[in-house]
Amino acid sequence: MGFTGFGGFATTDYYVLTDDGRLVDGATGCGNQTDLSSPITQRLVVESLAYWCDEMGVDGFRFDLAPVLGRDPRAQAREDWAGQARFYSQHPLLLAIRDLARARDIEVMAEAWDLWGYEVGNFPDGWAEWNGRFRDAVRRFTKGDGNTGAFVDMMNGDYRDFADQGGPQRSINFVTAHDGFCMLDLVAYDGKNNGDPWPFGPSDGGSDSNDSWGSGGDPALIRQRLRNLWVLLFLARGVPMVCSGDEFGRTQNGNNNPYNLNTIGMWNNWAAAGTPAPTAVGVDPEHPQVRYRDVFGRAGSPDGINPQLVFAAFLTKLRRDHPGLRQRTYGDPTLGGSDVSYVFLTPGEGRSPAEGDRALRIWIDGSGVGAADLLVLVNMADHPVTFAVPHADDSAWRRIVDTGAIFESGFNCWALEAGDVIVDSYGAAPWSVVVLASGDPAASAPGSTGPGSTGPGSTGPGSSGPAPSGPVPPGPPATDIVTQVTDILIDSVSNWFRRRKG
Repeated sequence: MGFTGFGGFATTDYYVLTDDGRLVDGATGCGNQTDLSSPITQRLVVESLAYWCDEMGVDGFRFDLAPVLGRDPRAQAREDWAGQARFYSQHPLLLAIRDLARARDIEVMAEAWDLWGYEVGNFPDGWAEWNGRFRDAVRRFTKGDGNTGAFVDMMNGDYRDFADQGGPQRSINFVTAHDGFCMLDLVAYDGKNNGDPWPFGPSDGGSDSNDSWGSGGDPALIRQRLRNLWVLLFLARGVPMVCSGDEFGRTQNGNNNPYNLNTIGMWNNWAAAGTPAPTAVGVDPEHPQVRYRDVFGRAGSPDGINPQLVFAAFLTKLRRDHPGLRQRTYGDPTLGGSDVSYVFLTPGEGRSPAEGDRALRIWIDGSGVGAADLLVLVNMADHPVTFAVPHADDSAWRRIVDTGAIFESGFNCWALEAGDVIVDSYGAAPWSVVVLASGDPAASAPGSTGPGSTGPGSTGPGSSGPAPSGPVPPGPPATDIVTQVTDILIDSVSNWFRRRKG
């Protein structure tokens, strides 16, 4: 792969220059800064996107360091750096890209920050944006910071920033991405570890502000907190984005900036997807002495099955099947009505959480769209918390998720019709998330059977009935639900190609 430059025959048209004609590289740190206020440069961008879409079948674009698309260098003095950094939300290029996407039924999304500014929520209607505020708020809350207001705002789809963007589906929610820690390392390391020898390092740079916590080095707590992040990401308003490999617990041995490492230590190791101990597998058959740090440990699930992959597949299918989790509009803050409301409550009272509260309930009211209600019990305190469970008018509350380590043998998840009936209260373990569902199983159940099924009407630890005397049975083979999710992905791609041909 090579790089194409336009210097030498049209430098002044394509690039941002200083007063003495030097190339500017201030906003991206990636090389010569393109002048996107130039009509010829704008045309190059739009026509390139159209070609990639029409001729090559690309169905969407994500723009790295996207604020550079919304600046107007020619409207400022060349070395007025404050003026050069000004972002124009109605920049003609941003609008042209938005209009191209609408005309072709494709998606465009922005990494809405660069070295000159942070513009999350400021792109035009029709653009989706990586929501770095979601990442930061969820990371901090799940390590016990008690930043309750920010966490509530992000779980509700960041209304302040995206209500005028076309709806919560314009917020691309994520906890990890290609830059920085992978998700397992986020909960397994207090700070970056970039100095290891090949194939895990060394790397320079990397942020020192990661909002990470290594869970005290306890593998069971590391796995539990990993599951917490997946639940919150998939139940929040907005569109969840995950980094490849996080679904089965990949590690980079704590490296948070491996941009310069195209090594076997940084690649997805698919052997890890078929074991309850993914960080204990070999790294390189030709160098058996190279090992991952075994931060995941061995989960209490059957041999040959990665429980994190099963859990991720369960949440993926739950989100697909539950229309209340895929709304394009915000709901009001009260239960009932035709919308989907996210109502935030303290564990035992009907009041809103206060700043510093580390345990809260999220009542997702899906009745207005014919879906089950979900009651999400979030306990980021370092001690157990008892949550009040409201009376269910139409059907019982059933447990479908509990991230607590005690339930690992059953993959921490249950099909709705097979989940334990919960009455009056539920005791949540420290650092755990529980999901209860009440409503029509056909509307939200991730399948007629599922991992961790204990049978209709059964009770278990944390429920109002007596605890079973033995461990929760593992249920059907995990490969069943993984195969189902794979089929979903294949069907989605097939349907997109059918629409394109039509």
